[in-house]
Amino acid sequence: MFKWLATIAIIGVIAIVGIQMVPVYIQNHAVKKIAMDVVSDAELANKPKRELLAQVQKRFLNNDIRSLKPQDIITINRDNRGALVMDVKYEERRKLLYNLNIVAAFDDQITN
Repeated sequence: MFKWLATIAIIGVIAIVGIQMVPVYIQNHAVKKIAMDVVSDAELANKPKRELLAQVQKRFLNNDIRSLKPQDIITINRDNRGALVMDVKYEERRKLLYNLNIVAAFDDQITN
């Protein structure tokens, strides 16, 4: 009997963690795809950083990413060849149980 309760408790914890973390990773996938699209867009290659961030913000809103602001998580530079390099660095914190939180840190560098 105790084995069944322990098994159910472990499965419950795994399910709760999965329910909390799957949306975080889906959002991160969307953020990386947006950054890749902006970096690889030939029309935006020579635009100033302000316009690039505005384009990212527009795409965030189109993908319903409202909890992140591009100016807070994205750094835009150019490499030696003049190609765009976008650093996307942020962490997402989710409440798991009571005073227990899960933190997922993302640090990606996207270049063309």
